[in-house]
Amino acid sequence: MTTPLLAATTTPDTTPWLVLAVLLWIGWRLLLAWRFPWTPHGHCQGTGKHRSGKYFRPCRGCKGTGRRLRLSRRLWQAAAGRRT
Repeated sequence: MTTPLLAATTTPDTTPWLVLAVLLWIGWRLLLAWRFPWTPHGHCQGTGKHRSGKYFRPCRGCKGTGRRLRLSRRLWQAAAGRRT
């Protein structure tokens, strides 16, 4: 007996769609790095304050600004040869 239509059951090549998705994701991250370079600092949740008991002091990680530079922006600046 022969198996009918074996060639019709092959899976399509998804490589071009995967490459397109990765390029779109990289483009999106670069757009975010250009438009919104700062993100809230994770330790102080963007307040710039570190709570110790009932007293506050400036957060050491962000030096009291409440912001930190995105990783994609730091990579962008490193590729451009600028200091972060």
